[in-house]
Amino acid sequence: MKLLHILLSVLGLGVLLSCKKSGYQTKNGAVYYKDYLMQGADYDSFQELNAVFAKDKTRGYYRGVTLDRSDGASFNALDEHYARDEKLVFYCDNYLDFKLFETKRKDKISRVEGADASSFSVLASEYAKDKVRCYYQGKGFAVNDVASFEPIDYSFGRDKTVGYFDLKPISGSQGSSFTVLSRNIAKDNQHVYYSWTRLDGPLKAGIREIKAADPASFTVVGMYYSKDKARVYFQDRPLPAADPASFGHLNEAYPQFAADKAQVYYQDKRIGEADKSSFKLSTDDYAVDKQTVFYKNLPLKGSDVSSFSVLESGYAKDGKRVYHEGKLLTGADPGSFAMVSNYADRDAADKKQIYHEGRRVKPDN
Repeated sequence: MKLLHILLSVLGLGVLLSCKKSGYQTKNGAVYYKDYLMQGADYDSFQELNAVFAKDKTRGYYRGVTLDRSDGASFNALDEHYARDEKLVFYCDNYLDFKLFETKRKDKISRVEGADASSFSVLASEYAKDKVRCYYQGKGFAVNDVASFEPIDYSFGRDKTVGYFDLKPISGSQGSSFTVLSRNIAKDNQHVYYSWTRLDGPLKAGIREIKAADPASFTVVGMYYSKDKARVYFQDRPLPAADPASFGHLNEAYPQFAADKAQVYYQDKRIGEADKSSFKLSTDDYAVDKQTVFYKNLPLKGSDVSSFSVLESGYAKDGKRVYHEGKLLTGADPGSFAMVSNYADRDAADKKQIYHEGRRVKPDN
């Protein structure tokens, strides 16, 4: 799945990807899409097919734009992205183009190369297939068994023979038992797999088997952790000392922290100095127990728990010190240190200095 679509889905903005309310109008002997006069559209034979596709006796249309070489007599909308006529298949999208200081919508209109129009059908989530291959967002990809292929959430799919990730077969997987547990985890009867996309970091999408995992007892624990009867895992890395029976999140709002009956963890690191019974999470990866302040898995030596508070944007302070993302801001005055707003060159200040992203900066004037 393309990064933009994944991000919009995560943010709950997926509804913006398509126009749900039709803009087609026929009036005064002419055809309009919104305020755009569709020159050449035939008023008498014009037919709105759904919110974005339409046709007349000669051509098909997407959001008022003529689809070149389309045949109006046989043209039909399959959903709000795909349409076909007797010979051709079209994929169309109205997407958000993010640019500095502005956001614009653009139309993407393309013919689905090599598609067999007579057998072409839509699946789900912008997937489709014909008798030869499958398609995602109008681009074809090969599968072992077209008839049984079905998309699953988070860029996964399966047919009766094998599982798929990022439109590619997963070597050695069993399609008949393949299932998805979370955005990053899938399994079949014999294997457990960890996958990643560009949302998880700079690397391109990929997938690998979690070699030691037991599929029968394997379950996910929130966004990053998982476990089976013998082990706990962070992403695809086992945590050797963790107890799977008692392992769980401390708070689901802080998915990179977890604990078992004895220890607290940040990602795959044990916070060895933490007192589990008094350990409390805060924002921006800070936490405290009865005697220590922590940033991620590291104790902040010399910090004062009783006066410690988290500010914003990685800043925190106690009665004697100021921190940014766990690092001491040498010379900062905690008594006067506070966040500032409505400035491009600073985000915090004390009575002596101004700061931006944890660094001292000189004012413009």
